[in-house]
Amino acid sequence: MTENTLTERGRYLDAVRQGLTEVLNKDVTGAEEGVRLFDELGLDSSSALELLITIEEILDVQFDAEELEMTHFETVGSLTDFVAAEAGA
Repeated sequence: MTENTLTERGRYLDAVRQGLTEVLNKDVTGAEEGVRLFDELGLDSSSALELLITIEEILDVQFDAEELEMTHFETVGSLTDFVAAEAGA
């Protein structure tokens, strides 16, 4: 990975953490990439949808709902990978 790619991924990781903080109403800005969204942070299906909308607003992007899979919501890192891919990183 180039330095620019790492910087972009960091931006998406920050957006995921910021979105989680807003949706869950608790500070998760330091959450590691391996943290499980449903098991450890308490995300549920309705808050997952709210999270995607929040991340779209933070990054000013639109995600293709057809591309969504539950595997994207396993961890902070897997969601970051999805966001980065969808946002064109």
